[in-house]
Amino acid sequence: MFKTKYQQLKGFTESNGLLPVVLVSITIVLGSAYIWQVNISATAGYEMRELSQSIDDLKLEKDKLDLKVAKLQSVDSVSTRVQMLGLSKVSKIEYITPDRGAVAINR
Repeated sequence: MFKTKYQQLKGFTESNGLLPVVLVSITIVLGSAYIWQVNISATAGYEMRELSQSIDDLKLEKDKLDLKVAKLQSVDSVSTRVQMLGLSKVSKIEYITPDRGAVAINR
């Protein structure tokens, strides 16, 4: 039974010339799928490289900002800004504690 169906199929494809057309079609479809997949992989590789470069740039910028923050928080920097603003030391500090029953009313 298998041989007869195979012989029928073989006879059909040979008589109509369908086998070369089917093989060429399958080759074109598989080749196109391969090129499409390679293109997607290459695009993803470029995007990953760009994102990696962006991460490196952001890390460098963060390090620069951390250095700037440390410099601005240093004692010398703070004392210089205090003098520039004309601030003075407080001699007596008074703390105000509100009454527990006091509330503000919005009108």
